[in-house]
Amino acid sequence: MNSKVAYGILLCSFVIFISVTDAQTTLTEKNETEIAVLVKGPVENRGFPLIYPNAIKLWSGYYRYLKSEVVVSFTRKNILLPAEWEHFVCDKIEGFSPAEDSFFYTDKDWSVLFQFSKEQQVDCSFINIFIIRLKYFLRDTSSDSPPLLPAILEIR
Repeated sequence: MNSKVAYGILLCSFVIFISVTDAQTTLTEKNETEIAVLVKGPVENRGFPLIYPNAIKLWSGYYRYLKSEVVVSFTRKNILLPAEWEHFVCDKIEGFSPAEDSFFYTDKDWSVLFQFSKEQQVDCSFINIFIIRLKYFLRDTSSDSPPLLPAILEIR
């Protein structure tokens, strides 16, 4: 076999190998799933975070997600929002951003505040899947019982 032909075959094989490897990496990245685990909660507390001094009854859940902690505070009480909280759209979910690492969402009968660690900004993927799952669980709970917080979230 001619050395030029052998070199050409080797070069083509290398290009194909690189293309397949890149395609597999891209495919893996697109299908990557992160897991958030509820490590504590719901814990009943008083005093909704990031709002003027208050005695609002709430339940907190503490999640382990991306090597950080996410604190989720849930209440069924009406909340008067501070004027400085900015309207914020997180993918398709509308809410408010009281700080760079926080997101507040309110439904007709309840509200929830997500507080991410200082190293992590608001993660809309976490918020979206959490709200979907929470709505599913809340359909089976009474208004005077603690919320059923999702124990495990698969975030894509």
